[in-house]
Amino acid sequence: MTNLHIYYEILELSIGASPAEVKRAYRKLVKQWHPDQFVGFPERQQQAEEQIKRINEAYEHLKTKSATSVPPFPSAQEQKQQNLALSRLYYQQGVEKAKHEQYREALVDFTQAIFLDLDYIEAYKYRGFVYSILGRDQEANADLRKVAELREKTGQSSAYSAVGNPGNSVAPTPQQNRWVCAGTLRVHDDVVSAIAFSPDGYTFVSGSFDETLRLWQLSTGRQLRRIDSRCGRVYCVAVSPDGRYIASGGEDTTIRLWDVHTGREVQVFGRWLRKGHRDTVLSLAFHPDGKRLVSGGADQTVRVWHLQSGRELYHIDAYSNVVTGVDINPDGQMVATVGHEKIVKLRYMTSGRLLRAVRQEFKSLAVAFSPTGRYFVTGDSDDLLRVWGCDRAQVQQVLRGHDNQVCAVAWSEDEKRLVSGSLDRTIRVWNSRTGQLLDTLEGHEDSVLSVGFNPEGRTIVSSSADHTIKIWWSKFSQRA
Repeated sequence: MTNLHIYYEILELSIGASPAEVKRAYRKLVKQWHPDQFVGFPERQQQAEEQIKRINEAYEHLKTKSATSVPPFPSAQEQKQQNLALSRLYYQQGVEKAKHEQYREALVDFTQAIFLDLDYIEAYKYRGFVYSILGRDQEANADLRKVAELREKTGQSSAYSAVGNPGNSVAPTPQQNRWVCAGTLRVHDDVVSAIAFSPDGYTFVSGSFDETLRLWQLSTGRQLRRIDSRCGRVYCVAVSPDGRYIASGGEDTTIRLWDVHTGREVQVFGRWLRKGHRDTVLSLAFHPDGKRLVSGGADQTVRVWHLQSGRELYHIDAYSNVVTGVDINPDGQMVATVGHEKIVKLRYMTSGRLLRAVRQEFKSLAVAFSPTGRYFVTGDSDDLLRVWGCDRAQVQQVLRGHDNQVCAVAWSEDEKRLVSGSLDRTIRVWNSRTGQLLDTLEGHEDSVLSVGFNPEGRTIVSSSADHTIKIWWSKFSQRA
C-alpha cells in the first residue's frame, strides 16, 4: 500500500476522493480528535495529539489531489509487501528518535509501524517501553501483554537456537549487531556505580554516588522505589537469593540491608566502633543459602557477615591493597577475591583459608563465577577479560577487544556468553567458550561501571559514570 492510500485511510475516505471531500473529512476528524475533548484524561489527550499529527499529515498530502492523480491500487500481495517495508521504516525511525529521547515523536512512528503490521512484536515492545518512560503505565502494560500474546501465537519461546554458522569466528559488523538500546534511564544525579538483578529477572536495583538506591521494573523501565542509602556514595549493591533484600555498601564503611517490598532498613553491618570495614565498601556477594554476606573493601580486608544478627563471622586482612571484587561460587563452598594487589585468590567459604593464589602483572577489578561454578571470569586493568577454570585456577580463555580497563563482568545463565563494561565507554558481548567478540554496544558517554544479563539472556543492563542506566534488548530470539 502506498503512502497516498494510507492517507486516504487515515481520513476515512475512499480512494480518489475530491479535494472538497478531503476538506470536509479533515474538519470532521480534527473536531473529533481535538485534545480539548479529553480534558481530565491525560492518556487519551496524548493519543489525540498523536492522531491529530497523522490527520494533519494526511490532509497536507491530499488537499490538492484528485482522483486522476491516485496511482493504481496494488494487488493484495503487493500491498502486504509494501506495508511490511513501510512498517520497518517507521520502526527504525522510532528507534532513532527514542535513542535521542524524542519519545513523543517516537510514539507516532511506532504506532504507524503497528498500524501497517498488526503483528510487529518489536514495535509493540519498544512502544511499551516508551509509554513507560512517559509514565503511561496502562498503555505500556497493554503493549507488553500484546507482545506476550503474539509470542504465544507464533510459538516463540525464551530459548535461543544457533544463528548462522556456529563455527564462524568473524566478528560481526555494525550492521550485524544483535542488540538495540531500548532506552536510557536518567534519574540518578551522579555516577551510577552498581546494578544487580533480582533472582527472577523482573526487577533490578541500581546504586549511585548520589547516595540513593533505585528499584526498577525491567520490562518497562519504571522506577518502583527510591531508597536513601544513609551511607554516602553507594559503591556496590546485591540482591539476596530469595529476592527479599537488597544489600548496599558505600563510603561510610557500613553495609546496609533493605527490605525490597517496603524500602525499609532492616540491618546494618559494621555500625559499631572497631567492627567492620575501616574504609569504603567496594564489593558485595550474598551466599546462596541467603544467610551470609561477603564484602570487600578499600581497607584491604574481606569480611563475612551473618544476615540475621548483623554479626561479623570472620574477616581476612591478608591483603596488601584494595579489594575491588568478591564473588561466591554457586555451591557456596568457595570465594573468589580480586583487587589492586595483582593476585587472584580463591578461599574456602567456611573458614576463609586460602585455596589458590595466582600472582599477575595486572590488577583485576571485577570477578564473577559462572552459573555452574566450573569457571570464573576477571575483568583486568590490561584491557582484557580472562576466563579461569576453578579446579586449578588456570586461564582457559583470554578475551581481547576493549581499549581500556575492564571494570564490570557478568555471565549469561546458559554460561555461553559474557558481558563486560570498560573505562573505554563500551559494553562488549563475548562467546565465553571461544573468546569470540560477538557485539560491541556503544552509547554511554563515560566509563561503564556495572553490567548484567537478565536470566533469559535477552536483556542487558548497564550503568555508567555518565549518570545513566541503559537497557539493551536482543533483536533476535536466537542464541548468539
